Amino acid sequence: MTPRRSGVVYVVTLTTRPAARPSVTGVNPVPRPGSPWWPRPADVALAAALAAASIVGTALVAQPDDRTWWPGGAALIVAAATVLVWRHRAPVLVLASTLLTVAPYYWMGYPDGPASLMVAVAMYTVASRLSWPRSVAAGVALFVVWVGLERVISFREVAVAPSDRDRFMWIIVTVAVGVAVGGLRRGQAEAAVRAEEQARRRVEQERLRVAREVHDVVSHSLAMIAVQAGVGAHVADRRPEQAVAALLEIKEASRAALAELRTTLEVLREPEATDAPGLHRLDEVARVAGLAGVGVEVRGMPGELAQPVDGAAFRIVREAVTNTVRHARGARTVTVDLERDARELRLRVADDGGSAGEVTPGNGLRGLAEHAAAVGGRSSVTPGPDGVVVEAALPLVAR
Repeated sequence: MTPRRSGVVYVVTLTTRPAARPSVTGVNPVPRPGSPWWPRPADVALAAALAAASIVGTALVAQPDDRTWWPGGAALIVAAATVLVWRHRAPVLVLASTLLTVAPYYWMGYPDGPASLMVAVAMYTVASRLSWPRSVAAGVALFVVWVGLERVISFREVAVAPSDRDRFMWIIVTVAVGVAVGGLRRGQAEAAVRAEEQARRRVEQERLRVAREVHDVVSHSLAMIAVQAGVGAHVADRRPEQAVAALLEIKEASRAALAELRTTLEVLREPEATDAPGLHRLDEVARVAGLAGVGVEVRGMPGELAQPVDGAAFRIVREAVTNTVRHARGARTVTVDLERDARELRLRVADDGGSAGEVTPGNGLRGLAEHAAAVGGRSSVTPGPDGVVVEAALPLVAR
């Protein structure tokens, strides 16, 4: 089998050495390593093993009244094995070529050896590239061609004689094995691809989750630090003790931010970490917001929640309170309502910062929606009569 020829491409270069004369044919007719037609080492080894097994098996099962299989039968076996080295390069063509060398071996009355295994291997290669229906159709076509050519060449009747049944059953088994094993191999390959895609998707989701975690921690802490820094700068001359208190709060906020970042990394290493964020830490959010002059009132009891749902609810509330402190200058109170039924936990966070008009989503609001969606819930941010209202519904069991 020769490689497909391609056109000659001439490149004009300036060099001090004489240019090599182009080939007359344009390409080297001998396949080189790495070319599309160069056989795989594994295919060469398999073909050699099948040829050796077929020759040894034929020698062992040969009967005195059988046709002498050397050298004609051996030549057909070697020819079929040689074709198999290109089974991954041109599977359909290799299947046809293998049939055209193996089938005559049996038609000419050579001993019944394992040469048909090479047809099974070629059929397996084709079936591993096709869907189940197409694999079965290819197997049926192979059987019909194999038997039909035998009938035409030997001028036999179409009817199956009792003496032909064993041979036909062996042909059916050969084709069926190739189709079945090839289909299983294709299924395994597809399952491996799906598993790899799912793993890649999980890595991307984990990367997004880490990005949300870091954004929440940094934005919340920096917002509170900025507020306290502004308070300290405003009262430094008149009330130095209040400025010192603001500096101490900045110190505490930065310490808490570092601790939470450390906790985030620990959760990444050990998902069952006990210090994961949850609604039990709402008092920290309320205390820090209170230092900025915004009171936080929590109403309702969430009860026991799964850790992913508890963490998502906490981050949604914290993001809503942080947005109020940063953007609602006139806000004095944030009300957090928690309501739970048999299926989901509902959150409602509303401030009294005045009508906000249309709400423009930023990174914080997008992260808020992503926290809800990560556990299979939903959220919304809408302007209310007194301020901005954040609502979320989270399932009690994360999906």
